[in-house]
Amino acid sequence: MIQVSIDKKVREWQEAGLLDEATGKRLVDYEHKQRAASGQHDHKPPVLVIVGSILLALSLFSFVAANWQAIPDLLKIGLFLIFMVGFYVFAERVRLKTPRYVTLLRVLGFVFFVATMAVIFTTYNLSGQLTFLFWILFTMAVLHRIIYEHIIFSVISAIAAFMAVTNSFESLGLTLIGFALIVTWVWFHFVEESLDRTFAWLTFYGILNIFGQYVDYEGRLWPLWSLVILHVLLLIYRKQAAWQAVYLFVAAILSIGYLVNVTESWLSQRPPSIIEATLLSIALVAVYLIHRRSDLMWVSLLAVIPFTLFEDSGVLLAVLIEVIALAYLVRQDMTRQRTIFAFIYFLVVQMTIYFIYVWDRLDISLFFLIGALIVFALSLGLWWRNRTRRDVTT
Repeated sequence: MIQVSIDKKVREWQEAGLLDEATGKRLVDYEHKQRAASGQHDHKPPVLVIVGSILLALSLFSFVAANWQAIPDLLKIGLFLIFMVGFYVFAERVRLKTPRYVTLLRVLGFVFFVATMAVIFTTYNLSGQLTFLFWILFTMAVLHRIIYEHIIFSVISAIAAFMAVTNSFESLGLTLIGFALIVTWVWFHFVEESLDRTFAWLTFYGILNIFGQYVDYEGRLWPLWSLVILHVLLLIYRKQAAWQAVYLFVAAILSIGYLVNVTESWLSQRPPSIIEATLLSIALVAVYLIHRRSDLMWVSLLAVIPFTLFEDSGVLLAVLIEVIALAYLVRQDMTRQRTIFAFIYFLVVQMTIYFIYVWDRLDISLFFLIGALIVFALSLGLWWRNRTRRDVTT
């Protein structure tokens, strides 16, 4: 296209007297050379070369896997390090020319970092230090998120945090708890995306619960104390954001958890002292009084849980949580806010109460009939209220 168009245009310019013959010839030769160089630069490798490269890579991996035991330990580690560094270097080389492949190459580099660390821990029999390995991977994932600013590393950081927290309840020392808190704070503070702060908040909560295991706390109330401690983040980061909704979400999960396990051994059976229950209740109410935010009002209602735990049957707790769930649903509707989550919470409370108290006493078909009638009645009430407002569409 360029050869044809430039020849035609130069001929027109020569006929119009705008170019002499020598200048026109130099322009045509220059454009032809540029076109040839561009064609060489954009030349794609043949399909056979691509297939051959894939087969070569597979054969190398097969050879290494077949002779893995015979390979010296340092050479094993060196192989994975070479691949890891190679992917990162390659990603930087193509960052400006083909940016669509950069993230994939960086993810592959992180994968080989994980593989390198796994080989090191396996080679030197560090299986007893797997907790430390998970926190190393979490730290590297957070650094990738901060440096490369891609959402995929948010997901990787969340997965690494989950693995680190769930594998740390039995073997996490005070030093590693402090290190985990620092890394989590770096993630929370330096990445302002709501998704990242939500994941970081949940990681904070998991670490605080691990700390309860570390200090051998034997009561039932430590998950609620952790929620109170995390109120510090609300004091420091006062700006409202979507991540703060997770505070209310965890409070809802805790209410269901205490309802399920009030008579089980999942939590310690030692009842809380009156002093501890009172102090915790005051702290939960203070969370709302300090901020006067409507969503935190529902968190403060958890203050009733410490006192209901003195009653082993859990009936009092079930009644209170059901009343709270219904009140939350009605208030969301009256203030014209989204009712979907309140409705789901109400249904979960009903199902939980059924499985705890009436599973062996009530036919399941009768239960679903009663549940359907309750849902129908609530739906009808909400529909009638919206209809009287005269601001709804069909």
